[in-house]
Amino acid sequence: MKKVVILILATLMLFSAACQKAPETGDRILRIGVDDTYPPMEYRDDNNQLIGFDVDLADAIAEKMGVKIEWMSMAWDGIFLGLDSDRYDCIISSVSLTTERLGKFEFTEPYLANSQVIVVKPGDESIKTPADLEGKTVGYQSATTADEAVEKHLESYSFKNEGYEEIIQTFSSLDAGRIDCIVVDYAVALDYSSKFPEKYVISSAKLTNEPIAVCIKKGNTALRDEIQKALDDLRADGTLKKISEKWFDLDLTSDIDTELY
Repeated sequence: MKKVVILILATLMLFSAACQKAPETGDRILRIGVDDTYPPMEYRDDNNQLIGFDVDLADAIAEKMGVKIEWMSMAWDGIFLGLDSDRYDCIISSVSLTTERLGKFEFTEPYLANSQVIVVKPGDESIKTPADLEGKTVGYQSATTADEAVEKHLESYSFKNEGYEEIIQTFSSLDAGRIDCIVVDYAVALDYSSKFPEKYVISSAKLTNEPIAVCIKKGNTALRDEIQKALDDLRADGTLKKISEKWFDLDLTSDIDTELY
């Protein structure tokens, strides 16, 4: 009897393991890692529904590929570890291209223009270049490329840096006067400044250029190529542009500057 029980348990374990691998191929479920606290790219609405630019994009990609999506929510500071650990198949969550990341992961071609910019309060004309950060208190989301941009400029200028777990917290801190400015993705800055022009404006200072792409585990070129084919089709039929105009009121998916700095 014990042998039968052990055999049944072993069979169940093998079945479970097979199911974990199945989403990539067999049952055509695409597991996507996402930090769902980053409006307007990916976030929860009042009904706890996942919405945003990347969500619409992923839905369109899935339709082209003929797969279903399983969203896997993950805090940003652990999102790449989750990919390396096979918790999901790819990340579609505002992943900026950097030379370091290109060496660690597979990426599609960029689908959205992006850079690190500075957000200030209306009327604040004191920050027009990175040098103007001198003496300021700068907020950003920790473990992001905004964090990296801040650290890079700290090598040249002296200012106080304040990292936050979620991007929403940086805007709350700017509202409260705890920080002087925010370093953030251009797409996010554009959304906040257009929705709340009385509270936020984008400074003329630009710190980096880092377009956004789909991130896949190193070596999984088959999935990368399949997603790229879907993106190419979405660009050709105008879907990419439509999604961008829906969320930003302009097209950030065409004429993308791919030079990283």
